[in-house]
Amino acid sequence: MAKTRPEIDFFLKLEKRLYPWVQYGRVSSFSLHRTYKGRGIVYCAGNGQFEFVVTSIQAIRSRLKSTLPIQVFYIGDGDLSEERRKYLREMTSDIEVLDVTQFLDNDYMQLAGWSIKPFAMLASSFEEVMFVDADAYFLQDPAVLYNDPGYQATGALFFYDRTLFPDWRDGPNFIKSMLPIMSSFPPKSRMLNLLSAHEQESGVVLINKRKRFTGLLAICKMNGKWERDLYTYRVFHGDKAESFWIGMEMVQEPYTFMRTYGSAIGELRPDNDKSVCGAQLHLDHLGRPLWWNGGLYRNKNANVNRNLDFGYWMSGGGHQKHREYFTRDKETMIKVLIEEGLSSSDQLKLEPRDGDWDFQESCLAGAPVQKLTEREKTLANGYIQIDNIARADGQKLIRGERPDPKAHNWETATA
Repeated sequence: MAKTRPEIDFFLKLEKRLYPWVQYGRVSSFSLHRTYKGRGIVYCAGNGQFEFVVTSIQAIRSRLKSTLPIQVFYIGDGDLSEERRKYLREMTSDIEVLDVTQFLDNDYMQLAGWSIKPFAMLASSFEEVMFVDADAYFLQDPAVLYNDPGYQATGALFFYDRTLFPDWRDGPNFIKSMLPIMSSFPPKSRMLNLLSAHEQESGVVLINKRKRFTGLLAICKMNGKWERDLYTYRVFHGDKAESFWIGMEMVQEPYTFMRTYGSAIGELRPDNDKSVCGAQLHLDHLGRPLWWNGGLYRNKNANVNRNLDFGYWMSGGGHQKHREYFTRDKETMIKVLIEEGLSSSDQLKLEPRDGDWDFQESCLAGAPVQKLTEREKTLANGYIQIDNIARADGQKLIRGERPDPKAHNWETATA
């Protein structure tokens, strides 16, 4: 110790400067790191997300029969009421409801909204942690993701967002300014090629904290109060999901994306049976529907708050090599032409374009319309029945009543 003490002191000071929220009743991040074990799901929910998270959890437990342990994190007593915490603890087996500020120092984090996501993953006791949004719903047991080849190879699995809002430069310019060294992914990404303002959708995120602990710390760093106010939340749209893959890039740790871009699940457009409208769907590595984000309503962004009639889905693509992919960014186009030995972009091989999103209508068109299997339809439409009970109990809690979650048969969703 006498010989290594200067190095230890330097490390502790550096860690406190970089990640001050970690040394919270502990000497260093190592004492947190060594507590991790097992696999499990992490949700984040306040009073406003309570009904969503009840439905999502019961969909996993009662319909998909998943046995993965679950932890629900909130931000202090004012975020999630004690009555709602009690309801969550009693409604199913192997579930914990935890205050993230009891594990990490909120004086530095000052958490609110989206920023809790990576910190909840860090505070969770799971070694292999799967974050799931409160309004995300699965069509397969979430545990299948731990067998995904990309996750097994890298220890970090992310999902692409929809392809939307091209020619947006704030994000790409920021990334180029703060990543002097980057992997092979960013130069090929839609964002840096100005095809989409979004790259990642953080409704589901998998990280093996034994393998990618430093990467997760960097992701948390991008969501700290100072960093998010000055940079992260000023230059990125949406729920700041880009902080996940960029955090990994910052410390040069490997990660993988599921291969397909954000797809669509729901119903056919009334005036166009070649378009699928509804929520954003994500496929597994075999190309089958796995989970969707955005809840059960037809179009929550446009306040069309009727339940979807789930029957169809459409892939968002993800393998396009049409000329536009290269010509939006001149430097990338030139590199590709040199690699291919071509003299003009007109000689580039063209492939069918990916489907196009109508953001206002939340509809996808331009790819083959697929039918959900009978099992998938039964699951998806059955979640609406669960949601009806969750909303009814949520209203009872608002009125000061104390509904009993054990009084319901969640498997058939009848009171």
